[in-house]
Amino acid sequence: MMNYGLILAAVVMMAASILHAQDVTTGDRRPALIPPARLGAYGGISLNMNDYTGRVWSLPSGTVPQTQLLPFRNDSVAFGNGSTGAALHLGFMASLPITPTIHLSGRLGYNGLGGTATATQRRGDSTVTHEHTSSIGMFEVSPVFEFYGLFDGVDLYPLAGLEIGLPVVATYEQTASFTADSIQTQLSQVLARDTDVPNTTVRAALMLGLGYTMKFGTSTWVQPEISYRLPLTNITSATNYSPWKIAQFRFGVNITWGSEDEQPRQPRLGRPMVASMDRIVSYDDAGNEQPVQRIVVEDVAYTEMFPLVPYVFMPAKGSTPDTSDQQLGIIPEKGDFVPEGLPLDAIEVNRNLLNIIGSRMNKIPQATLTINGTLDVAADGKSADLALARAEWAKAYLIEAFKISESRIMAKGGGAPSKPSATADPDGAAENRRVEFSSNVPDVLKPLVITADNQRIADPDLIVFHPKVDADDSIATWSLRISQAGRPLRDMSGIGMPGAQSWSIRPNELSRAQVPVDWEFYAMDLTGDTALLSGSLPVEYASSVRKRTENLPDKTIDKYSLILFDFNKAELTADNQRILEQMVLPSIRANSKVTIVGYTDRIGNDAYNERLSTERATAVRAFLSSRASGASYTSYGVGETSKIFSNDIAVGRQLSRTVQVVVETPRR
Repeated sequence: MMNYGLILAAVVMMAASILHAQDVTTGDRRPALIPPARLGAYGGISLNMNDYTGRVWSLPSGTVPQTQLLPFRNDSVAFGNGSTGAALHLGFMASLPITPTIHLSGRLGYNGLGGTATATQRRGDSTVTHEHTSSIGMFEVSPVFEFYGLFDGVDLYPLAGLEIGLPVVATYEQTASFTADSIQTQLSQVLARDTDVPNTTVRAALMLGLGYTMKFGTSTWVQPEISYRLPLTNITSATNYSPWKIAQFRFGVNITWGSEDEQPRQPRLGRPMVASMDRIVSYDDAGNEQPVQRIVVEDVAYTEMFPLVPYVFMPAKGSTPDTSDQQLGIIPEKGDFVPEGLPLDAIEVNRNLLNIIGSRMNKIPQATLTINGTLDVAADGKSADLALARAEWAKAYLIEAFKISESRIMAKGGGAPSKPSATADPDGAAENRRVEFSSNVPDVLKPLVITADNQRIADPDLIVFHPKVDADDSIATWSLRISQAGRPLRDMSGIGMPGAQSWSIRPNELSRAQVPVDWEFYAMDLTGDTALLSGSLPVEYASSVRKRTENLPDKTIDKYSLILFDFNKAELTADNQRILEQMVLPSIRANSKVTIVGYTDRIGNDAYNERLSTERATAVRAFLSSRASGASYTSYGVGETSKIFSNDIAVGRQLSRTVQVVVETPRR
């Protein structure tokens, strides 16, 4: 039954995501409908999933049906094939706001349960098919919490609660159908009709669902709802009828009445909420904050090196990755997978890690690959089989998708990784559930370099927004949206007091038109008080044609990210030194300007992370300047203040433990 709940949760999240995405696209800023205190009724259809495994009535030997019931026997056949049937639910309800976003709803009514179950047994030369049909009605009492205003401009509301059911009627009918092997005949006998279910118990069930609010006139509220009820108790405590649980999907509608003028409002004891954009900044060559006055977009010859995180991360107790973490099954029927055709996006590049490895293994026939599955012991346990299953899955994918010989790939499973992330931190623990890749040929896992002429690059390419909210009450929700000419670029949101929000501008993200970048910040506290502010940043576009016409300097930009630093480390690894030697140094000229910026993930405190990122940048600068001394160098660390990659996903945190080297060289 739990699978049905997971399916519902997935549908609910998909619906919410679609509606929310539509809201972002249209830029609709109206707040979601939040109903007042109200009274009304509810009703709808329930899909009952009957899970009945009680024993059938025993029968005498032979094949002739008997009219007299015999008592249950311990060795009787048990029912097991439950069916899904429909029933009605209806009742009265009242809803009262506790806060504008949290409402308590009480529901009293009738809940129709029941269903059919079957069992088959052999008796002599006959097949006996038993059918058990129940009719159960409950008087239900349900306290339910409804959560409003979570989706700005979208009238969805999640709900959660507890269903308590008192049995009103509980009867069943059982029939036995006989089919003899020797003769083509079938007999059916009713063994129990309108028989009371003994020892019925109080029903308890958890409920989780989603509703949609509509308003008609000034006081009528209509709310379609879908919910799932997970049973916690059996229908009866009688041994021969247990276990017997009935889960439900409900599809219904609430019709209530209540005037918005009657909605109780919490008195405001302090000042109203005030929101402001404290500052919008970038970083100069010394790592100091500088206010962003404008964004310059120019066409340049652009090369970017993307590090490959040599891991595929797995869910707890799972042996296959989430489809959002790895792009699978996209290999063309004809021709090779071309890594250089991927978007200029480090996250997207690493979502194709397995495809990149597979294509390189085919181009380097002498290369072999070792795949090691690891565990987060706290979540996965110490299952060596699970660790091996993770590695075997990756091996099977490469063999099937890229036709690589099985003899070239070794899969093994171990415990914790040899270089684990912080096991006491949930982020670090999630990173330790993974598959690790290593090869006898370093080129299999070397960074991916993508070169493209005439790319639109923004300066600055990293902008940090610092929103500020002054409120006496806690912040329930906030959002920051960035757009250009109505086209959404970024959508950031959260709960609680907002911190610094980084916008890393990807190549070609901004348009060629000199249209400002608009931003809009919205916040709502727990009392329902809201604040909305907006602004814009001018954009200046310098095209290749304009550069030649106005004799503006042209340049090439090469951007490199190192293959990661080990967790909590600032020392250059042998891999990092090889990349600097072979890939970065050749692009540095005497007239080049080299900017080196260190970053960290969010694990750990801010001050320590800033120091660690500075140490990483300093180590890289020392290495490069000792070998290419004629160039101009600047280096600094920003710690976790500027999150260039999402730290909500494991690969984003791994990519954040990096130093980026940007080499700008004027064209002669």
